[in-house]
Amino acid sequence: MAQTAQQTISPKTEAAIILRAKGLRKSFRMGDTRIEVLKSVDLTIRQGEFIAIEGRSGSGKSTLLHLLGALDEADSGSIEFDGRDISTLGSTARSHLRNTQFGFVFQFYHLLPELNVLENTLLGPMIEYSWLSFRSHRSELRKRAVALLVQLGLEHRLKHKPSQISGGERQRVAIARALMNSPRVLFADEPTGNLDADTGRQIMSVLERLHRESAQTIIMVTHDRSLARQADRTLILKEGKLDRPADSAAPASAATA
Repeated sequence: MAQTAQQTISPKTEAAIILRAKGLRKSFRMGDTRIEVLKSVDLTIRQGEFIAIEGRSGSGKSTLLHLLGALDEADSGSIEFDGRDISTLGSTARSHLRNTQFGFVFQFYHLLPELNVLENTLLGPMIEYSWLSFRSHRSELRKRAVALLVQLGLEHRLKHKPSQISGGERQRVAIARALMNSPRVLFADEPTGNLDADTGRQIMSVLERLHRESAQTIIMVTHDRSLARQADRTLILKEGKLDRPADSAAPASAATA
């Protein structure tokens, strides 16, 4: 029998718990019908883990990611980040949390077409800071953005618009943008879903390198099992609940977190 998500932890058992969800429920209404997408989901994530949440299209993977990343609110249940319950935060506090502690990479990039690669990378700080504060930190922020783009192999694309670069390059710009605030947690929603197989593998290599070299905590949702298996831990979202894959062996140190 598959173990629950909370019973299956990665070998990084000594790392501090950074994110914990308890009893998450989320439903949507379609006309007169109420569709329950998440049914009392429990999940514990430790600092430095790379977690893959796998499931079929429409299973609620993105919904769960949006809840964990404070992009949406659950019907019930709680989410703790770094020991603090973020479920009750107001909209301003949630926005500040997202802009300072979390990074997001989506399937469709969400780059602004009128901005070039460097400007798109700087978009987060431009939103978070006031105009005067951004101007006073502009040189420092620009240096960080350029360093990230160089690290991701985009030093020759700084002044290009999104329409002038490939899909894989656009996704690397989106990753650079997500890393601008040195996020405690990087959320990746089907990051290879809009790419061909070879380019998708390149993006996965980028995420793996971030995890390996920087101990970046990553939560990725995907429908591709081959990609999910590259994470520290894979969980299956099925019928509104998380389970460990049937073909996955529990680590010897598995325990309830």
